[in-house]
Amino acid sequence: MKIVVRFLGLPPSEMLREHCERQALFHLSRFGHDLSSVDIRIRDVNGPKGGADKQCQVFATGPRLGYSTLQELGEDAYQAVDAAMSRLARTVARGLERARDWKAGPHHFHQASSRQTRI
Repeated sequence: MKIVVRFLGLPPSEMLREHCERQALFHLSRFGHDLSSVDIRIRDVNGPKGGADKQCQVFATGPRLGYSTLQELGEDAYQAVDAAMSRLARTVARGLERARDWKAGPHHFHQASSRQTRI
């Protein structure tokens, strides 16, 4: 799994980059080859105004998953990253479960019965 971390409107921080990579590996390594890349973008939404203005936007791709994206806001970038990685793990697990169910299960469509009864 390829992990890319980008900073938009924030000065790059090696500590935050390492935190992003650790969180991604911790939450997503169980999916093995089902994830090919994770792109993490950290952004300061409001600039110096303060408040819950650090945004973590995540884009994940994989052969069975397709494409998934989400974003989280937090008081600081670390909090936003933690929330986004946790939520992404749940989202990926659900997506892969749906893909597995679709592939494994019988694909029956409910149709009106064409059987006629004779009296």
